[in-house]
Amino acid sequence: MQRLFRLSYILLIMTFSGCSSLGSIFEEKDPTVGLTASQLYAQGKEFLDAADFNNAIKLFEILEARYPFGKYSTQAMLDISYAYYASNQKDEAIIEINRFIRLYPNHPNVSYAYYLRALSNFDKDANIISRFFGHDPSRYDVTDLKNSFNDFTTVVNRFPDSKYADDSINRLRYIKNQIARNELYIAKYYDKRSANIAAIERVKYMLENYGGTPSSEEGLVILVKNYNDLKLYDLAYDSARVLKKNFPDYRIIKKMDRYQ
Repeated sequence: MQRLFRLSYILLIMTFSGCSSLGSIFEEKDPTVGLTASQLYAQGKEFLDAADFNNAIKLFEILEARYPFGKYSTQAMLDISYAYYASNQKDEAIIEINRFIRLYPNHPNVSYAYYLRALSNFDKDANIISRFFGHDPSRYDVTDLKNSFNDFTTVVNRFPDSKYADDSINRLRYIKNQIARNELYIAKYYDKRSANIAAIERVKYMLENYGGTPSSEEGLVILVKNYNDLKLYDLAYDSARVLKKNFPDYRIIKKMDRYQ
């Protein structure tokens, strides 16, 4: 019995020893072991410049893990964000950018972070269906566009001298028009169903936040109509005056108490 126990013990030791040996045989050596922060960053940048985004992300993540809060790891966060953006992983890019802005709100390159987040949300909205099948994007959820609008606005207002300001201004014009069209589309939906107050509030929101667009004209017409329907004739007249001031081809016509 004692002899059998000794034999079993020897076999167990040999089994574990064998597993250990096999593990060491198949274990791959990590080529990044011993590299400095600058060396890791340089290798990650080479992958990034070659558009090998997956390997770039891996290298930059190793850099962040081994050398957190250094200048290279801080820049690596932005480069990871760009790698995700460029590889069409917009949600992941936004998560990384949010982390960067939270940790380094006053970083010299924070303007780039806002700009890249704005681009990420902007591109999320430009989906394949609306781009290739001609569907009107103003009829769909514009949450991403609104987030993009807010970040482009931040770039323009907080960093007017940055190299991203001019492009942000150009994109803001397009986004503003699209959001205004969306608000007008919803206001028209309410108007057709005689939901007067809802139609009015939607137009007012559009004019206050996204005014000065081609949608403003039709929005003011909806205001006049719905104020008249609610017998709020003074407000209908005020809206009609604003309409005529901005679009002189209109005439204010009083029929009974209504203004048209």
